[in-house]
Amino acid sequence: MKLAEHGEALAYDIAFWMAAAADPGYPIVQLDQLSVELSGKLRALAIMVLLVKADSDRFYHNLIRSGLVRETYLRRCRDEVFSGHHRVSGRIASLLDSIAAGEIPLARRIAALSPAEHRQGHEYEDDYCYAQVLHLWVADPARDEGIAPILDYFEAFLEGRTDPRLDCCRALWTREQKPFDEAFDALLAERVAETEAAIERGQEEEPSVVSQRYVSIEGLALLRLAEARGLSTRREYPLCPSLARVPMVMPFPGE
Repeated sequence: MKLAEHGEALAYDIAFWMAAAADPGYPIVQLDQLSVELSGKLRALAIMVLLVKADSDRFYHNLIRSGLVRETYLRRCRDEVFSGHHRVSGRIASLLDSIAAGEIPLARRIAALSPAEHRQGHEYEDDYCYAQVLHLWVADPARDEGIAPILDYFEAFLEGRTDPRLDCCRALWTREQKPFDEAFDALLAERVAETEAAIERGQEEEPSVVSQRYVSIEGLALLRLAEARGLSTRREYPLCPSLARVPMVMPFPGE
């Protein structure tokens, strides 16, 4: 599939739904699902412009827009006292988008608007724990206090199963370089294995799906957090190209 052929059509589709998401009169019940779908499209477009046009600024800009969609949804949930299915802290894709784009103030706002409690039946406990740790670190990258109990809860939920997200968080908490390097490599390897398995199952070849096989937004976000926590990172990683980590040159134009 040639991603370049699909970027323009996706951009028009996004523009239409962005107007709906920004409309304060758009029903919050419908925004619950739209916000997730729209952020996914923005993430896909971000990766497309990075891979096809080598445009890191527009890559960051679309990731920021994804974060803004999530912020709008969560703010309306708060203001309208609405608890939709996607109003959970464990729905972290847009939070990761914001961190990967280096837009930490936006990530902090998303974290602050997200529920602090676990919502049974709406999110898994491991996703909830992972989100809570990320929320603490976007608020204060140097924070150590309060991390350990969450990681212990995370580990207990896994019941002996391994999870490179937990291993990455533990290494970030202890600021240990080698354990982080090993855990991060395992995280990326798991992502590759999941992609290969999905292809074997006959996963749909939609542009939004295909584009995200080549870049890990989660990986990029964790690398930013690792650097903020004082760890060193390599210039290149699988799924985390250096072009997606350079400083933004053209500021985000706003909406």
